[in-house]
Amino acid sequence: MNRKMPHSALTYEDESLAAACKRLLQQQSFANQNELREKLIELGFEGISQSTVSRLLSQLGVVKVQNACGKKVYCITVETAPVRVESSIASQIEFITHNQAIVVVKTHPGSAQLVARLVDIDPHSEILGTVGGNDTVLVIPRDANNVEACEHIVKTRLGVA
Repeated sequence: MNRKMPHSALTYEDESLAAACKRLLQQQSFANQNELREKLIELGFEGISQSTVSRLLSQLGVVKVQNACGKKVYCITVETAPVRVESSIASQIEFITHNQAIVVVKTHPGSAQLVARLVDIDPHSEILGTVGGNDTVLVIPRDANNVEACEHIVKTRLGVA
């Protein structure tokens, strides 16, 4: 696969590099840019410098966040990431409960906005909307009289039912 990257500003002329980078970030955790650079080289992308990886991460909207183990890793931002509910999202949730009017999802720090997006992405007639903070998601039911049904839908959607 002998692909050389120019040392000048990164463009999307080589879409496969961006796709490979996205796929790697979705599949694995990377604590630093060199780890990602080395993995891209293993995949056959040659001549990639740390500054090229830095520009690529910036253009892809990648940020560094704390994972469930407390380690800072690169992550595609919520706005650009494809939404998939997998077992790992359930590990980010501490508990889900409700009162007479609202469902509360308590998450690990930094996970609430992703959880809110997962609830919002496929509209459900029982859910009016969500508000995601840092570690808490408020899920507003369409009808407060059906808050238990709303909680069940949220738990099912997040894989914690």
